[in-house]
Amino acid sequence: MSQAASEAGTASLLERAKGLLRRRGILIVLVLLAWIALGAVLKGVNTLALPTSENTPFTSVLREAAASIRGNRTESPAFVYFFNPIRAFVESFIELIRAVISLPSGDDIIPAVGWLGVVAIIGFVVFATSTWRTSLLAMGMLLLCGVLGMWTFTMDTLAMTLGAVVLSLAIGLPLGVWAGLSDRVLAFLRPGLDLAQILPTLVYLAPLALFFLIGTAAATIATMIYSIPIAIRITSHAIRSLNAGPIEAATSMGSTRWQLLTKVQLPMAKRTIALGVNQTMMAALSFVVIAALIGAPGLGKPVVEALIIRDVGDGVVAGLAVVFLAIMLDRATTAAVVRTGNFVHESGSARIRRRVGLGAAFTGAMVAVVLSRYELWAAVFPEQLIIGESVSSATSAAAEWITTNLYFLTTGFREVVTVGFLNPLESLLSNTPWYVTIIAISLIGALIGGRKAAAIALVLLGLIVLTGLWNDTMVTLAQVLIATVIVMLVGVVVGVLVGRSPRVERIMKPVLDAGQTLPAFVYLVPVLALFGPTRFAAIACGFFYAAPIVVRVVADGVRDVPSSMVEAATAAGSTKMQIITKVQLPASKRSLMLGANQGLIFVLAVVVIGGFVGAGGLGYLVIVGQSKPELQGKSLAAGLAILLLGVVLDRMAQAGAERRREQGSA
Repeated sequence: MSQAASEAGTASLLERAKGLLRRRGILIVLVLLAWIALGAVLKGVNTLALPTSENTPFTSVLREAAASIRGNRTESPAFVYFFNPIRAFVESFIELIRAVISLPSGDDIIPAVGWLGVVAIIGFVVFATSTWRTSLLAMGMLLLCGVLGMWTFTMDTLAMTLGAVVLSLAIGLPLGVWAGLSDRVLAFLRPGLDLAQILPTLVYLAPLALFFLIGTAAATIATMIYSIPIAIRITSHAIRSLNAGPIEAATSMGSTRWQLLTKVQLPMAKRTIALGVNQTMMAALSFVVIAALIGAPGLGKPVVEALIIRDVGDGVVAGLAVVFLAIMLDRATTAAVVRTGNFVHESGSARIRRRVGLGAAFTGAMVAVVLSRYELWAAVFPEQLIIGESVSSATSAAAEWITTNLYFLTTGFREVVTVGFLNPLESLLSNTPWYVTIIAISLIGALIGGRKAAAIALVLLGLIVLTGLWNDTMVTLAQVLIATVIVMLVGVVVGVLVGRSPRVERIMKPVLDAGQTLPAFVYLVPVLALFGPTRFAAIACGFFYAAPIVVRVVADGVRDVPSSMVEAATAAGSTKMQIITKVQLPASKRSLMLGANQGLIFVLAVVVIGGFVGAGGLGYLVIVGQSKPELQGKSLAAGLAILLLGVVLDRMAQAGAERRREQGSA
């Protein structure tokens, strides 16, 4: 009996061991341990490390191709009949807007409309589309840009943004409507839309500068490529999510497809389409600042110059102007969206007051425009009001004081993360043989998302090896993973607090709104001041840029947990921590996976920009290739490697979310 019992116990232990091995978490840990062990044994073997100055066969081919393209701009039919006309049209369109608000044209010494006229016109337009409070806010933000001494730069950025938005909407809105009406069109466009969401902004720049030359046209076209997918997605969603009742009623009454679209569907979808305009404008502003790397005029230029010479004060001044302009555009378009969705008609007296107010605002705007044409003080922003140099000096002094007196919060925290986590992970990724790393990542992909995710990882990582930039890719991947872990740790904690407490939500809302409004490039300046030109600076930028979206996604997931589940757990005597860990977080796994996916993509988009602040890796290769023609092939290859890495991370995260969803439904 004792022998039988012993055999039964052994069999039970074996079954338990098999059950543990079936659990994906245990298997992932085993893969990681094997990876670390092999990395320690084979450290430094087949790492494919390559000095920045050297080219690979692949990058040499790209360099020669780039040289061939540059040499055939005036003779190739593709340039003569396609690229050059597009460049000329886009550049002329943007320069026309700039001539109105920022640059003198012809023999003039001032623009067509001076600063006072611009402020008044924007105040009138915002008032006409929203409220007088928003109008005052918009004018105040523009005046602050002038007070900082950034008026001309601000007008250049505004001209670039408005021009790119007009051109983007001219393409994006019709395609979005078409995709909303046709499943076939949506299926055709979806791969491109998904790719645009994954692709970091820095990757667009080098190829477009190659085909359209460095300058306004290339920067505008790059901005359009970034903005158009947003307009298409939101417009398509607006058409597809309409209530079917009015559409069926109009169809039964004999409406044609055109009448149905123009009289029913578009009016019903106008609020969501207006939201698409808002998001397109904010995306355009975000990219216009980064596009200074390929010659875009505007606020991005002083930001780039400040980063190059490590001038924190001037960088903060330019960054503040970007912030004020972003707030102005966001609040103005958001208020217009709210007014568009307001179906309550104004009463007779309110309508009269509104018309009188619009008439007075229009008259005031016209007077201001005339003054800005004939009075120098109204045309050129008064120098006595400018305090940019004072702000710059104060900021530089404050940054120096912080780094000197709060060493434990800046350098101390940086060293803890760098030495304790980043260096070991980067060593594992970049010093382990490339084939071991590919096999390990593919196995983890299989355990997280299944065979398809593993196959995608295997193929795309193999393509990265063929580019010859494997080692640089691993340096970038290490920074992305560390930043994403920090983002998720903070995002989950803050997201739970925001999702559970309306008071915390009210406190955090302005912070989250500001975080999602600011262009990614702006984060580089304060991070550089706090942490210096280091790899951690890129990680910090990724954190600040990605944290708001992760917090919002997690908070929405926590709020969506059925109240009955929480009430049942409370009635059973569960503590707050038990409710969070045993009920709300498990029930919002989909939101957590979505947050991880978005966090990865947002972090990658900014970490590669960290090449400006000493991060190295692929981002540095993209940036250095802009100034050194002999490295342009590496710049293009680095952009391709960033794209491949982004697809790998995105597909693994999405596959994991889909598996979670399938298990939950089962």
